[in-house]
Amino acid sequence: MRICIHKATKRIIEMQSHATEGTLVQNAVNAGYSPNDIEEREVDEAGYEAAKAVDPQWIAEQQTIADKQAAQAAKAQAFLDNLPSWAIVDQAVTNISDLASAKVFIRKLARVLYWLARNKSD
Repeated sequence: MRICIHKATKRIIEMQSHATEGTLVQNAVNAGYSPNDIEEREVDEAGYEAAKAVDPQWIAEQQTIADKQAAQAAKAQAFLDNLPSWAIVDQAVTNISDLASAKVFIRKLARVLYWLARNKSD
């Protein structure tokens, strides 16, 4: 595979798996880069991974992905931490003895379903 990088920033401009030499340079020049500011090189998978590891845009994208995953994991854990045990839920259902207590339980159940559907609590 071939990659074209911006020399000053180490940013990967383009990668093609079956490019011929000069194609990526021409594409970068067509996109407005100066030929003196770019470098095209042939790399294997390890070379491509090494180039990505120093590409500030790739690093930022990976950090954004990691931050989103961490936020999702924290949200899921918070939901699980606040979820009552089945024994508590079963007891609440068992304790329903009149319309008022049924309404209280159904309201709590509706809130949980709403939060799950909206994927957030209000």
